Amino acid sequence: MPQINDLKVKLGLPPVSQIGVIVRDVYKAADYYTSLFGVGPFTIYDFEPEQHIYNGTPTASKIRMGKAMWGNIELELLQPLEGESPQMDFFLQHGEGLHHLGFFVPNFDELCENFLREGFKPVLEAASYVENYKGSIKVRYWDTDKIVGVLFEIIYKSWLPECQPRRA
Repeated sequence: MPQINDLKVKLGLPPVSQIGVIVRDVYKAADYYTSLFGVGPFTIYDFEPEQHIYNGTPTASKIRMGKAMWGNIELELLQPLEGESPQMDFFLQHGEGLHHLGFFVPNFDELCENFLREGFKPVLEAASYVENYKGSIKVRYWDTDKIVGVLFEIIYKSWLPECQPRRA
């Protein structure tokens, strides 16, 4: 079984940017992480992506998200509310727990090609304008869970400096 670092290098991924955790109640989980680890403040909002393709089928989804920085890593708490999604399926099958590792990238399309070339399939493709951040987001979850124990998510957020093209 390949090691996670070997896979990251092969795919051309930067360091982990985000840890995604499925929770039953974002507000309670945010309070817990704040009181136990000092993480926060959390930005909490409901999100319904404009484009949402789950396992190749367009679907609708609504997720309550709580986000806060934990050092250099974004902690993303995900409470599935409605619809078909990898978050809802995870919650129904496993309850709460570690769901994915996310990577903020400027070269989204190139990395998607790397995943496809290595034989991974997209689990979720989503894109939307995010009012809270006044910018656009594209994400793709990949079926890496059977190899590394969690899904990998590549993320492009127009408002983040680390997602801007690198200058030579």
